[in-house]
Amino acid sequence: MPKAYSYLRFSTPEQSSGDSTRRQSTAAIEWCKRKGIELDQALSFRDLGRSGFTGANFREGALGAFFDAAEAGIVEKGSYLVIEALDRFSRENPMAAADRLFRLVRLGITLVTTDDGQEYSAERLSGTDPSAMLLLVVKMTQAHLESVRKSELVGKAWRQKKALARTEQRPLTPRCPEWLELRDGRFVERPERVAIVRRVFQETNDGAGRREIVRRLNAEGIPPFRGGKGWHTSSVAKVIQGRAVLGEYQPHTGTHRARNRKPDGDPILDFYPSIIDEVTYSRAQEATQGRRQRSAGRKGNAVHLLQGIARCASCEGAMHLRNHGAPPKGGIYLVCSSHERQAGCDNARRWRVDRLEPSLLTALGFVDAQAFSPLDDATPVAVERVTVARVKLEAANTRRKRWGDVLDDPDSVDDDEAKARYSAAAAEVKALKKELKAAETEAARLAADPGMIARLTDAATLSRQIEEADAEARRALRIRLSGILRELVERVECGELGAVMVLKPRLGPRRLEGVAPFTFRRDDRAVWSALLEADADEATQDAFLGW
Repeated sequence: MPKAYSYLRFSTPEQSSGDSTRRQSTAAIEWCKRKGIELDQALSFRDLGRSGFTGANFREGALGAFFDAAEAGIVEKGSYLVIEALDRFSRENPMAAADRLFRLVRLGITLVTTDDGQEYSAERLSGTDPSAMLLLVVKMTQAHLESVRKSELVGKAWRQKKALARTEQRPLTPRCPEWLELRDGRFVERPERVAIVRRVFQETNDGAGRREIVRRLNAEGIPPFRGGKGWHTSSVAKVIQGRAVLGEYQPHTGTHRARNRKPDGDPILDFYPSIIDEVTYSRAQEATQGRRQRSAGRKGNAVHLLQGIARCASCEGAMHLRNHGAPPKGGIYLVCSSHERQAGCDNARRWRVDRLEPSLLTALGFVDAQAFSPLDDATPVAVERVTVARVKLEAANTRRKRWGDVLDDPDSVDDDEAKARYSAAAAEVKALKKELKAAETEAARLAADPGMIARLTDAATLSRQIEEADAEARRALRIRLSGILRELVERVECGELGAVMVLKPRLGPRRLEGVAPFTFRRDDRAVWSALLEADADEATQDAFLGW
């Protein structure tokens, strides 16, 4: 005995609260009763909130699943697919929609539309009833044209909404960043979530990576913004990288599903409440960029300060960490990766990490902050560039407005010249907006740099705190210290002289005296360096000082 299967579809989630589902279900049940055909209640197919205009209901939805079931024999030949109307089946262009229907009937399935009682079977569409084919083409064409009309209306409405968003900061929809909500036509902060966002930025700037931040949030039982089982690195990345925290909104066209999503014009500034300042945001981008360029020094739950900055002095390759068991016989060592792989390096020496790390921190303690030569402060120059860009933009806007007024004047004589001048001014305004944005970003980046003296001070403070902290606090402090060291130390060269710390090329040419010997070298740039071997003999130290 043939069975019937119902298929329900509506295109927007809002329709789920209406009468559409009940109406379509009731119509299918009543048709089956009249025909004396069993309706399979266990296997029904529903596309709730899927479009028939784009074909999403077939490519990704339940209609495609029905086709798969028919091809697999789960839905037997001679069965019926009962729908309310042809536009529930498809609203694609008539050629594509008809092709899908022909494929269905060739599988031995009869399509039934309850609104007009039509039955489209292979036998009826093969030529025995010409009116069936005519009716099919007419209805599919009507369904497609109606969707085209609605699409154009919706597109026009969205363009108007985006224009109002740009001119009046008017919300387009209730959708907004997870730390905000729309209330009385305005976006307002959700304090508990804003606090989480600010915490994520603070911990990022303190040196914690995404995995560490996720671990902390989940360990404290802080629920993620969108529910689910805990935080993920991807959700933390979206918070850090997105400019919505600065109040910006970037309109888009297209969809992720269709893979045609792209920015629509420039971002709209001050669209949302700003919850992070430019300096904090820029520091976070610098911090994450630095972690992408270099390892953050983590192996499992350990935080190693030298990983990622230690290099082989012979081949300039990376020094890798190797765990040889518990001390005193064992320990964690730095070894040349190229030598281990027998890739042409003869540097076979190993360095104990638990000895080098304290030596490095001790050496940094002997760096006199006053040894830094006065560096040209780039921040005022960057700020001046912002000011100049703003003045130029204001002048270009004035020119654009003046030529626009000429075009609006009915007594204007030379419209072609006015149009050309207006177009040129409009292009200049667009270019200057980009120039201003770039200048503001650079100024914020420079302002976010705390400076080398502050980093040295922080490194010394964290080194003292680590000695007194418990295990969990020590891990957090070492993560922060790891990030600071990567801003101070260019590399640690492991070679014939021993382990040599080379600082970032920002120090002045002043010789330092102390327990850890320092030297100064000038080639193409100024470099401070320190020998980290506390037990180095006098000859080695003399060789280092002449390095």
